[in-house]
Amino acid sequence: MRRCKFGILAAVLAIVAGGCGGGGTFANKPRPPTPVNLTVYIDNSRVSVSPASVGAGLVVFIVTNSADKTESLNIVNRDGAGIGTTGPINPQATAQVTVDFRDPGEYVVSTGASGATEAQQHQRIEIRPARIHIGNQRPSSSNQLLQP
Repeated sequence: MRRCKFGILAAVLAIVAGGCGGGGTFANKPRPPTPVNLTVYIDNSRVSVSPASVGAGLVVFIVTNSADKTESLNIVNRDGAGIGTTGPINPQATAQVTVDFRDPGEYVVSTGASGATEAQQHQRIEIRPARIHIGNQRPSSSNQLLQP
């Protein structure tokens, strides 16, 4: 009697286990490229970006304002359209902005007059913008360990 129950139980478990996980398809889409960090340094005379050239994909700008006044960072494409900006960054403070670059080309990284009155905007000393080059799409991060 026990052997019969055990045999029936084993047969039922085999049927149930055989039906699990079958028949479905999985769309194995590649992951996006790993985000790249670019450091941006603002002082009283210029904006500098390092590195100045990366492949297309998600880019995180980590900005340090070493200028004497509050500044904001603007990222502009070749058509003059803004694609990323920070809020006001106080002197000796940092900020961060993330941009998903899809099109290769040249982009301008410049400062804006955040929090300044109209009179202060007319009196401000011009800070030279930086240029960055965005190349072709970076490879997928599908085969990299410890990625989200």
